[in-house]
Amino acid sequence: MKKHEVRARIEEVGIIPAIRTSSAEDACFAAEAVNRGGIPIAEITMTVPEAMEVIADLTRRVPGMIVGAGTILDRETAQRALDVRTGAVAT
Repeated sequence: MKKHEVRARIEEVGIIPAIRTSSAEDACFAAEAVNRGGIPIAEITMTVPEAMEVIADLTRRVPGMIVGAGTILDRETAQRALDVRTGAVAT
């Protein structure tokens, strides 16, 4: 999905649920539940254990869902989040 398509979809849906849990399993469960509930967007915060793996997993397993990264505090983490979403690096 191109940048302008993601932006249009976010504007259409009107909400970005932030997922902040104490385990990777709970984060996947919560994001999938949000998606099943009709909101095809979720932000996984970097405070979730194994957050990058969660983002990569959801991106692969839930087609059409926009999966973002939150609580990013530096450029390196931002680049890594982009890379795992596109499959450019192994998690």
